[in-house]
Amino acid sequence: MDKEKRLEILRNAMEIELNGIELYRTAAEKTNDEQAKEMFEFLADEEVKHFEALKKMYEEVSSGKKTEVKLPSQGKPKFGKIFSEKFMENLKGKNYEYSVLTTGLLLEQNSQEFYKKQKELAEDEEEKKLFEKLEKWEFGHYQMLLDEYNSMKLKFWEDNNFQPF
Repeated sequence: MDKEKRLEILRNAMEIELNGIELYRTAAEKTNDEQAKEMFEFLADEEVKHFEALKKMYEEVSSGKKTEVKLPSQGKPKFGKIFSEKFMENLKGKNYEYSVLTTGLLLEQNSQEFYKKQKELAEDEEEKKLFEKLEKWEFGHYQMLLDEYNSMKLKFWEDNNFQPF
């Protein structure tokens, strides 16, 4: 793969991470649930780690250096759930937080698929390792959001009186 193609892939990957950072930081600022705030800040911090690793790789590829980027260890969230029990008691009017979950799911799924594809296309072993690790991290984020979404979907519909059936 030529240098310009590698740089384009890395720019796209950095853009994906910036989108995640913005989504989760905004969600942390807007939610009234302290537990959700901490979880969204955690997710934003994870995306910052991804962005920084990709930026370092971009700089190395740009300068013609051998790529030797290492991701820091994946963090562990403080809570098992995104939202507190108190928050979940009544979901009426909590459309913003619910939409963050659904948007986050799409973002994490797209990120995971993007990194999987780049892993398969990568010719450099260091790049393959990086994209594989990013793919796994994004899957973990996706799974966390999906579990929360599945646990609150029916209650959200019920509390907001728009069950489809």
